[in-house]
Amino acid sequence: MIGESFGELIRASRRRLNKSLQDVADALGVSAVYVSEVERCKRPPFTMERLPALSRVLELDLKKLITTAWTEKRMIEWDPASASDKQVQALVELARGGFSDKELDDILVIATKKQQEMF
Repeated sequence: MIGESFGELIRASRRRLNKSLQDVADALGVSAVYVSEVERCKRPPFTMERLPALSRVLELDLKKLITTAWTEKRMIEWDPASASDKQVQALVELARGGFSDKELDDILVIATKKQQEMF
């Protein structure tokens, strides 16, 4: 569904698979109450560290989970402490803008290929 919130996506997927709140909570290392609050949009989407486990337990595409979470949070989670100096510099330059659509398309091709290798 277009416009579906992170919580709605999680709840629909959990119900589709007949999983309990506790099943999801156990996979993520959180409480069932916490999962319920995320599903009801009372809490923000799970952190990036929990999304791979959520993807596995709910059989969801990790990229879709990340995109939905980041869109809802209106921010991208990223830990610069785990990045190289070049990665930090590249992100800063992207944030500053000034790239043509062609240059951004080239960057997206590279990033998408890299993400597919990671996941």
